[in-house]
Amino acid sequence: MSEEVPQGEPIPEVLHSFYEERPFLTCTRCGESLADFEEGYRISKNFKRGEVIIEYALCMPCLVRMLEESSEESKRNLERFQQEHFRDVSGFDECAFCEKTRAEARDEEFGLAGICQGDRMVDSAMICIDCMEAMHEVLSKETRETWDRFREENFPGVPADFEPFPGETLTKSGS
Repeated sequence: MSEEVPQGEPIPEVLHSFYEERPFLTCTRCGESLADFEEGYRISKNFKRGEVIIEYALCMPCLVRMLEESSEESKRNLERFQQEHFRDVSGFDECAFCEKTRAEARDEEFGLAGICQGDRMVDSAMICIDCMEAMHEVLSKETRETWDRFREENFPGVPADFEPFPGETLTKSGS
């Protein structure tokens, strides 16, 4: 009998919930158990000067629904941005859209995202604040309002100008 070797690597502690001091267990949007989603989930965390600013985990169905709620204009603009800037790099050491390293990120501000299945991370990316801001700039007012509602419903007390949405990067493994 041969056992199937799990894909990916164990989810690193940097993607565990800082606030709950353990791995994420449920989807931030729907509240369902992340372990129940065969298609996986995405964990996103944003940092500034070593502090966690915001963190969330979205099951793929919720992530896809949120992306579908984006305006057609935003979808086109994000797709164009990604076609022009996406670099085929994984990991948390350098930005997925420019060549900045984590150490070079302005104000030590960056986002980390991991695509996970069960207790394994199958893909990962780092996005510097400059690239997050550039992506935010291409979003329509309608899409910004959708993400504002998500932030207000799930993260009371987070500044109104904070943008947790790092684009469509890492919606699927190998993106």
